[in-house]
Amino acid sequence: MPSYSILRVDLGTGTLGREAIPKELIRSFVGGKGLAAHYLASELPAQADPLGPENVIIFMTGPACGLFPGTCRHVVVTKSPATGGFNDTYAGGFWAWELRKLGLLGIIVTGKAEELTYLEVTGEGAFLRDASPLAGKGIDEVDDHPAFSEHRVLAIGPAGENRVAFAAIGNNAGRDRKGRSGYNGRGGAGAVMGAKNLKAIVLRGSGRPELPEAARRLRRTISAQVKAGPAASPLAEVGTTVGVDMMNAVHVLPTRNFRAGSFDGVAGVNHEPVAATVVAHEGCFNCPVRCGVHVRAPEGAFPGAETKKLEYETIGMGASNTANADFSSIVRFSDLCDSLGLDTISTGAAVAFAMDCSERGLIDSPLRFGDAQGQAGLVLDIAYRRGLGAALADGIRSAAEAWGVDPALVSVFQVKNLEFPAYDPRGSVGMGLAFATSDRGACHNRSWPISREALDPEGHPFDAEGKAALVVADQDGKSPKWSMIFCDFLGYGPDDALAMLAALGLDLTREEYDRMGRRIWNLIRLINLREGWTADADALPPGLDRPLEDSGACLRPEVFSRMKREYYALRGWDGEGRPPRTLIAELGLETYAVRLFPQSQAVI
Repeated sequence: MPSYSILRVDLGTGTLGREAIPKELIRSFVGGKGLAAHYLASELPAQADPLGPENVIIFMTGPACGLFPGTCRHVVVTKSPATGGFNDTYAGGFWAWELRKLGLLGIIVTGKAEELTYLEVTGEGAFLRDASPLAGKGIDEVDDHPAFSEHRVLAIGPAGENRVAFAAIGNNAGRDRKGRSGYNGRGGAGAVMGAKNLKAIVLRGSGRPELPEAARRLRRTISAQVKAGPAASPLAEVGTTVGVDMMNAVHVLPTRNFRAGSFDGVAGVNHEPVAATVVAHEGCFNCPVRCGVHVRAPEGAFPGAETKKLEYETIGMGASNTANADFSSIVRFSDLCDSLGLDTISTGAAVAFAMDCSERGLIDSPLRFGDAQGQAGLVLDIAYRRGLGAALADGIRSAAEAWGVDPALVSVFQVKNLEFPAYDPRGSVGMGLAFATSDRGACHNRSWPISREALDPEGHPFDAEGKAALVVADQDGKSPKWSMIFCDFLGYGPDDALAMLAALGLDLTREEYDRMGRRIWNLIRLINLREGWTADADALPPGLDRPLEDSGACLRPEVFSRMKREYYALRGWDGEGRPPRTLIAELGLETYAVRLFPQSQAVI
């Protein structure tokens, strides 16, 4: 097995140093999500302030990164300022490959710099630099800075500097660079960087990972298969925006702050205007799919607006959910979020929530559904924490509390203070269970049962039967997949992962691989239990039993309760959602359990 290293950076003391990763950790967790979870569980103090110097932020990729199509991705893991729990957020692009060219699998950052700082890592070493000239600049401006013309750049925008709870981190966003931009969007990792006074991490590598001949042969085989096969062909044409009509047809597309599941103006914001306005197709390093659709809107409220990366989630939350059918407006929304460093999902949810409250007279604002100019202005206000944006910058639940909004009048669609993504669980009840039990708050990427419910003609989108099993299998399967780290769009499965690892010198059995998925999920559960995520937190917000205005569908509390009980039983957890000692021992998590709960005999 080859050796792997991480770079440790203490911003408080200014110390930097490389450290070898023990081979047993690679065997147990591979990389990505699993390996970062190990370091967070081992080093994050209990009840650490997410925006304090004691929080840990980890940038990690996997051993296969960049060596095979669809593997150039990285994860950022930290304690979330939005949820107070574990947060992992993923991005593609080119930055992860530059990390691997430097001989690193990851970077672990602790402490807080006294002044705004950036980290530069090159073949000559690692250095902390003065970032004061970059203060207040957008992510694209940082990437375009002349000093970084030979670097790959990961940076935060004003939202991160202002500690917005859903601030994102972007890489390779500059308009003059070729290749797909990537954003670590969910959970507020950008705010953690901002709190640490870390504006950017810029990399310039000169070497590349050594590749055994077996891996070279496998790479040629996989590359040929990907190029010859369908390779997610709709994604190659219009990216994930192909999903807009699909979700609209089955009444799960969020509309007017989740009042309805379909949007009358969908034709203005679906894949058709995307296809008509594409400027370029951009992809991550060593990926032929090129799903990043760069579009420019010729007319509308923002004529000439363009964005390098328009996706389904952005449209679902920033167009239909705000009842805005102006295509130029969603392009402008996407570009603003990307430059300012905001998660488009939570930002869209915040704008729609404010519009709903305003229309009902609960706040003093002229903002209304469909207001393109008002929407763009509110995005800026959120990033700079001014006006209505000051309350929304901490999430819609915090805004509702600040404004005194009764959830019986305006629903606050979030789980553990992470806003719903663009799927209404009233049209796919399994998605409700996926949101409630996700290890980072409301999330569709841990499990996507909608594909076997609402989108499957033979599915049963309103029935609890079998949904817990679907969600558990997805969550356990995604954990090692995102430790590799794979892109969802190429459809890699366990056999592909095992073949790649074997070609790189790490032989795992399928049983070991599957066990790793369960180990990672339960380790993160222990982290979240310590941080206060009890069984009561594995819940859905009020309002889902209120029927959708178009389909009349709802998610009845008894349906959710049944799914949750079955989920805990399948996991082998007790009624409080706690892994028992026998399961902890079976998965080899005893050391972590003792560290996380040194004084308690009742938690596990």
